[in-house]
This record gives sequence, structure tokens and C-alpha cells, in this order.
Amino acid sequence: MLHPHRLPRAAARALADKVPVAVVTLGAEGAYAVDGSTGETAEVPAIDVEALDPTGAGDVFVAGFVTGTLAGWPLADRLAFAGLTAALSVQEFGGSLSAPGWSEIAGWWERVQALDGQNPQALRRYAFLDELLPAAAARVWPLRRAVPTIGFRRTA
Repeated sequence: MLHPHRLPRAAARALADKVPVAVVTLGAEGAYAVDGSTGETAEVPAIDVEALDPTGAGDVFVAGFVTGTLAGWPLADRLAFAGLTAALSVQEFGGSLSAPGWSEIAGWWERVQALDGQNPQALRRYAFLDELLPAAAARVWPLRRAVPTIGFRRTA
């Protein structure tokens, strides 16, 4: 019998026999992916954040992964980018309103770099962002978004 820690990874490997790419999110442990055509695997740790609202985080993860896939990034970079976008999204309230844009991603990356080597793993894992992010002068910060609201309907 497989150790429970290995079950999601084994499921992803089995699924990769039937689909082009299998991805399993592992919560606080990060995410794991298997490329069904090459057998390549990737695993990235989760980014530790204070989660305020998980609404839409799975959709944001998928959007981040698809973005990297369409851009032709390596499997590990796609998985890391997906995890980063989901981690940023749970720090805000609201579904689609919490999805990060390039400005939020750039802000996060600048903070990681400003820690001056305190997180060398993140510096190595996310170094691919240097080539992707817009120049600082081109960024708008903070990004202005609509405030999430809850509507109530008056009943008679």
C-alpha cells in the first residue's frame, strides 16, 4: 500500500498515461505535474501566504498553468507560475477580482529579491520571471480594481 503522501503523485503518474499533462495540487505542499508525452515530472513547494479568501484560487491556478503552456515554458516553470498566481489570489477577497495581474506578480518578485538572499530557493525557482515582467516604469501600482460587493434583494 502506498503511503498517503505518495497517493496524489501516483494518481498523477497514472493519469498521465491517458492525458497530455496531469497536475495535482497538494495544498500547503505545493503542486506536482507529469507530462504524459515525455514522462517529465515537476514538483514545486507552495508559497506561504496568509489566505483571506480561497474563492477562485483553483481557476487562477489553471489560468497560470495554461498561460505558461501557451507560452511554451518548461513544466516546472508553468507549475511554479500557477502556484504563484493562486497564492497571490488568496490574499485578496473575491473570485475574479483577486486574480493577480502582471503588476502584482512583479510586486511579489521585487519583494522576494529585496529580501537579499533570505529565500535563495525562491530566487532560483522564480528567476524566469525576470524575462517576463514589464519594466518598472511600465507598471501601474497599485492596480485599481472594483471593490467586491455583495448585493441583497429586498423581498416583500
